[in-house]
Amino acid sequence: MEPFGFRDQLQDTIALKYINPEFMKKQIIKHSKHQFYEGDVQHWWHEETMRGIRTRFSDDRLWLVYILEDYITFTGDYSILEEKTPYLQAPPLEEGVDEKYDLHLPSQTEETIYEHCKKAIQISLNFGQNGLPKIGSGDWNDGFSEVGNKRCRRKCMAWLFPI
Repeated sequence: MEPFGFRDQLQDTIALKYINPEFMKKQIIKHSKHQFYEGDVQHWWHEETMRGIRTRFSDDRLWLVYILEDYITFTGDYSILEEKTPYLQAPPLEEGVDEKYDLHLPSQTEETIYEHCKKAIQISLNFGQNGLPKIGSGDWNDGFSEVGNKRCRRKCMAWLFPI
């Protein structure tokens, strides 16, 4: 039982557009169904059990937007923006909880792929006092993976900026 990875499978889809753009479209639609109403996504999941992991990973969220833009630019197919898919339902992660593996069922709420992308962008607009984007957990450089976590902040910052 292999898990599907949100970011990984969407990244792999980029090269397939030259061979099978319809597959790319199907992946965008499939992955939109693994987004929570708040805009975050399952980092990975098992299709067979409908279980997956909800995380605070910030790098996954915008891959849906990126691949959608790439798909539309390559194919000229704007109709995908009107495709409707459900969100996953689950309570948001509690304060201090960075990830949780659980059963996540589809909600009754369906919106267009366009609305899914707006939610992904909105949840990603997380800026600090200085106007710079905050580093979340799981960001692409694994060395910074926990910099955005409150419990790691002091330890990680000491590692990044030794005195």
